[in-house]
Amino acid sequence: MHIIQYLSAFLLGYIFGCFQTSYFLSKKYGKKDIREMGSGNAGASNVTSEMGWKFGIITGICDILKAFIPVKLILFILPNSNQQIELMAITGMAAILGHIYPFFMNFKGGKGIASYLGILLAINWQIGIMAIILLSLITIITDYVAIGSIFLYLAIPMITFFSGNYSNIVFSCSLILLLVGIIKHLINMQRIINGTEVGLKSVFHKNK
Repeated sequence: MHIIQYLSAFLLGYIFGCFQTSYFLSKKYGKKDIREMGSGNAGASNVTSEMGWKFGIITGICDILKAFIPVKLILFILPNSNQQIELMAITGMAAILGHIYPFFMNFKGGKGIASYLGILLAINWQIGIMAIILLSLITIITDYVAIGSIFLYLAIPMITFFSGNYSNIVFSCSLILLLVGIIKHLINMQRIINGTEVGLKSVFHKNK
């Protein structure tokens, strides 16, 4: 029975995650695929860099909601499950995987950090708010969204493991996302080392 519930949770999350706000906005208002612009990433940071902060904010909010909504929705679909946190974690993980690997875009999407915030806000809003604050601070201090993102991907498995409040399934979901997140950000880290990564300050100066 749990297997069916887990599969249902994964499918729900993945379908929601595949909705690519950045792609639809860029096609409608930029007349071009966002993956052919800037860094080639289908996420809020690239939209901000290439289309301005207003479109970036819209993309970020939608990417948060497309993970937040299914994580909450699974509890209404399966209200009697005794594995609610596990179902939420699986749904959220799948939403991020859908965002990063959308089937209708040849599995080339974004990097999932906004959607990760949506998961955290849905499961534990206090941790979600803390994550937003820490992500913002690290990004501002280092000038790179990628460094803040990697920090978040690293922090969540540590929290789930050392708090002792979460099951192995929840911890495993966070580890999968850590692996995927690091893989997706390898190119950013290489550009930071080479001095070619676009910093936060440069993005805002560009869009003044």
